[in-house]
Amino acid sequence: MELRTEPLRGGSGEAHMRRDEEIFLSMESDPATASPDARVPLLRLYLWDEPTVSLGRGQTHEVALAPRWEKWRKDPSSDPLGPAAVVKRPTGGRAVWHQDELTYSVVFPLDHPVFLEGRRGPEEFFGAWLLESGRRAGIEDLTLERGGSSRDPLGLGPAPCFASTSRHELKWRGMKWVGSARRLGKVSLLQHGSIRLGPGGDRLETWLTGVRPLDHRPWQKLPSPQVLASHLADTLLDWILAEGTSEKSQAIHPIHRAKNPINSVFTG
Repeated sequence: MELRTEPLRGGSGEAHMRRDEEIFLSMESDPATASPDARVPLLRLYLWDEPTVSLGRGQTHEVALAPRWEKWRKDPSSDPLGPAAVVKRPTGGRAVWHQDELTYSVVFPLDHPVFLEGRRGPEEFFGAWLLESGRRAGIEDLTLERGGSSRDPLGLGPAPCFASTSRHELKWRGMKWVGSARRLGKVSLLQHGSIRLGPGGDRLETWLTGVRPLDHRPWQKLPSPQVLASHLADTLLDWILAEGTSEKSQAIHPIHRAKNPINSVFTG
């Protein structure tokens, strides 16, 4: 088995974060007590049942969500612009509003061949994977760029995720399209990220500042979550298989096409 997958499904933020951490900790566990496939990479693709804000593992609610946190915490129903839920991620990164998106989660052993014994970083491999998957799904005007400075709309500290860019993160039509976060363990890593399919993610900045960011991208041109999920799964398996064949050198280039599509991602 080269790649484990789970069906595309919705769920609460709490359930998704719990499942992501369970998989990561399973791969981190003692090999003597772990299941036989615990060291096989796993890809999850999921949706959110309700608008939810997630915070990075090292963030505090009081800073990341100032000045709205205290009012929302006491009575979420009194803040109609706020999210339905707030959760903490098992990874790092910054605040994200989850709505109109497809979320990916991958858990890999650190010694997996795709990382070329440390010569290829996770940010390079996963950034290229996201780019190629988007192109296979027919998305035009995608670029993989080195990030620059963050923009903090509040002046209080780290900017929200989609107000900043970092290395090997994707832009679509000149603006950030995917926001990713990672957690490194002793023998494995967890990385998950938000792939924007609509304007919902802008609600975080609107909620915190009262000002909606300018973003006029044509969201209707993007594929459905089901279509994009299928390409993400196919491409990842394609590249994993390529690492063990004579086509290894093509593993991060778009000329390589899937010969073994994954059928365990629901398409309806």
